[in-house]
Amino acid sequence: MAKAVAVIAIASFCAVLAREDSRAWGPPQSLCTLDNAQVNESSGLAASGLAAGVFFTHNDSGDTARFFRFDRKGSVDATYSLKGAIAVDWEDMARATVDGTSYLYLADVGDNAERRETVTIYRVEEPTTDGTQTIEKYQTYALKYPDRPHNCEALFVTSNGDMWVVTKNAGGVSKVFVQKKPAASGAYTFLHVADIEIDTGGFGGKLVTAADVSPDGKYVVLRTYSAALEFAAPAKFADWTKSKPTAIRLALEIQGEAITYSKDGLALVTTSEFAPCPVSLVALIRN
Repeated sequence: MAKAVAVIAIASFCAVLAREDSRAWGPPQSLCTLDNAQVNESSGLAASGLAAGVFFTHNDSGDTARFFRFDRKGSVDATYSLKGAIAVDWEDMARATVDGTSYLYLADVGDNAERRETVTIYRVEEPTTDGTQTIEKYQTYALKYPDRPHNCEALFVTSNGDMWVVTKNAGGVSKVFVQKKPAASGAYTFLHVADIEIDTGGFGGKLVTAADVSPDGKYVVLRTYSAALEFAAPAKFADWTKSKPTAIRLALEIQGEAITYSKDGLALVTTSEFAPCPVSLVALIRN
């Protein structure tokens, strides 16, 4: 993955028009700084579905197949390793409650050279214990694209178990793919849903680095290195790709690659690569 050296001010941020029914978001603010130097390239982020103010993150390529848990104060209290799993290029993570169980999804989907014949998404039950642990039970989904390999850093999962990915394209046109809820571990092929144009202005404003879906399933957020876009999801969920997005200002981060809605959906939380890892928050302005 190409490394950005800095994020500059978003000169053309206001050029991204908001929907008439857009939600208002406040200014970005610092939430905490993680107290564990092992979290040195936070690339994926997910809010716990079981406890408010608890989050999970993992590093970018170069680390082992592990992820971390932390709280709003930046205390990292657990490290989880997936026994037998491989971390080629973990780029994003997601959380969803499916069939009554809270799951975390870890997306090994990065492919800068666009050569990988298959990519992998791992699914584990959300852990609740602290300390250093090994997870032996999880699902493994080997996925290929219907056309050709793509670079990707963005994953979100809906409450029905469908796994959505959005590609990272320097030209600003990202492809959206979905894998309908897999029945079990195995090999699958993504379905191409749409192409969407991304441009949040500033440095890296066309590069999608993370995604999430709101807890109520009504919104999808995509982030780039410079800002975020929130799309309304209508009754036919796949049509979120057709809605006009709202631009959201994020904290200026050295290399921001992760975003998640909070458990209650009233805030967006982001992280940036490098240690110490800063964690920022953007609150929803409620009428």
